Amino acid sequence: MERNLVTKRLLAEGWDKSRTPPGMRDWNEFYGGWEYDWKTLSAMTFETPCGLLEKGSRFGNGHMSYGGIDWTAGNDCPTITCPRFSAQHCQLRHPALRQEAMENRAGTIQSCACRRTDRPYTYQGSVEQVLKQLEDEAEELWRQFGAKRGGRVCRWHSWFNRTTKTWSIRYDPMVCAQEQLHCAYCPILGKELDRKKGNVFYDVRSSWIEPAQGLFPAEQKQAVEKGKKLLDKPVSLTICQAIVDYGLHDVRATLELNWSWRKFRDPSLQIEAVNFRAVRKDTRDLLQDLRDVADDIQVTHAADELKVAKEQKKARRQAAKAAKAQQVQRLIRQKGWDALDVRQKRQAEKLLGADGIDQAEKLRQQDKPQARQLELF
Repeated sequence: MERNLVTKRLLAEGWDKSRTPPGMRDWNEFYGGWEYDWKTLSAMTFETPCGLLEKGSRFGNGHMSYGGIDWTAGNDCPTITCPRFSAQHCQLRHPALRQEAMENRAGTIQSCACRRTDRPYTYQGSVEQVLKQLEDEAEELWRQFGAKRGGRVCRWHSWFNRTTKTWSIRYDPMVCAQEQLHCAYCPILGKELDRKKGNVFYDVRSSWIEPAQGLFPAEQKQAVEKGKKLLDKPVSLTICQAIVDYGLHDVRATLELNWSWRKFRDPSLQIEAVNFRAVRKDTRDLLQDLRDVADDIQVTHAADELKVAKEQKKARRQAAKAAKAQQVQRLIRQKGWDALDVRQKRQAEKLLGADGIDQAEKLRQQDKPQARQLELF
């Protein structure tokens, strides 16, 4: 970065890189020289162009770089999000930020540059007070919003637009499943949640063109993978059924995004998720499997593939453990138990046990006469 303003001032006063001025961090070329340390920054007060006070500690975690300017306390222009969330572009803001704004469902987000002030910090007339007033207003509007909808509202599915001062709701049962909320009653569905847990299962049907190879022409292939789990953990069957009833649009959109790389690699690939069902345990339709096979469709089950993957992982772990055990055993035979350090002994006890250690020591004793015999020749 360029030298920040406080660094330029201190250099002009005669300080150099070898000496760190009081209240500053050590010289850091990346950040433009010296920066205020936490204690010094926390003791400062800043104010917005409209006169709202802000604590210096607010600017202790990172800063913004935008429009060729580093908006830092060292440059006397650290930024905050305007707490008023006005739809209009504030003309009091720094010229480089005046037209900068971002719209999202939480409102109009505008960055505002602050300047250091000698005014003492007070809650009255501060950014904190304005935000608290907005929070209180949002709470009152939430009560009105809930009453208007007969109590059929939930914070997890609602958001407050701080610009328009309105609450909105969009029910997505996947949120309940992913956040593991463990609610006993759903105000949006208006009923108690089933204590029995399950999952949402679905099948994946795909088709593609197998390229021609030698004398074999290109061939259309079809496959179906059945019994895939949508959720990582089981949840109330009520939530599972709500996903099937109300949340499949978003689920399918997410799956399509996950498959995009496969479609990019093979433009002939057609893939879709079908047969969503909310059940405690998925069951197999053997007759349907036979019909699919008769129609030349490759049939696999996610449970079988998961079982194979677990067995392979278990085998790899056992092989790795056996290799470590052999390595520790060789170490004991070479150096002896007493020569091992604490970490090596702990590892040997874990991998070999007392019997394995004794066996390795016996083998070491058996190796000694052989070594002496070899020395005679």
